[in-house]
Amino acid sequence: MTRKRPNLTVRILRRLRPWHRRIGISSTVFVIFMAVSGILINHSNQLSFDTTHVEQRWLLDYYGIKAPANINLFQQAPQQIVSAGRQVWLDGQLILEANNSVLAVMIYQRMIIAVDSQHLYLMSPQGELLETQNSATGLPTPIQKVGLQNGLWLRTQPGDYMADPDLINWSPAQPLTAISWVTALANTDHEALTTQIRASHLNWERVLLDLHSGRFWGSIGVWIVDLIAIALLIMAMSGCYIWLKQKPTSTKRNRK
Repeated sequence: MTRKRPNLTVRILRRLRPWHRRIGISSTVFVIFMAVSGILINHSNQLSFDTTHVEQRWLLDYYGIKAPANINLFQQAPQQIVSAGRQVWLDGQLILEANNSVLAVMIYQRMIIAVDSQHLYLMSPQGELLETQNSATGLPTPIQKVGLQNGLWLRTQPGDYMADPDLINWSPAQPLTAISWVTALANTDHEALTTQIRASHLNWERVLLDLHSGRFWGSIGVWIVDLIAIALLIMAMSGCYIWLKQKPTSTKRNRK
């Protein structure tokens, strides 16, 4: 007696079920990771991931965030004011990108004043840029120092200049007493300031997004995530096919 050969649907199901199981088992860890990271991203605001900065140096190095040059601390309290190259930071937030390296930063008439060799920047106590002065507006240049002595003073290569109370006009003058020139604070923990400035460029929400999308591992990571996503699609379609083609079996018991 010849054995009846299974039809095409049965043969397909026999081949499909093992692969369906293999794909499902191998993708379990990935699915769990995607689910957990997705939930964390959706609630990053409540969990403060969008405002919490990454301070791990190896992670900052991995993202290529380099240490700033020429860090100077000009005020520690009540607000921390730091310059780094052409940048000015207020309590860890970048408030100014100057045209040249910042020479000094100070508080004057409740405003934040920063100077480079060719410009004077006026900012609000919150760090909003209010005005930029240069030689076209009558600012004496090149600036070497900024200081206080019954008003705001600039030391330039030609000589010293004093501003009017509104900081509009500058007049050459000779101070009656020594001018208190603004200098960076001594004994500054530059390593801590460097980490703080580097960390401000990267928050944990960005890291989670990169991990979730695969961009954390570069172009290879993106391709891996794409391949796993395709595998999940195959698993979903094969599962639907198996469910549709699977005939319910019933067992009949003969009662005696």
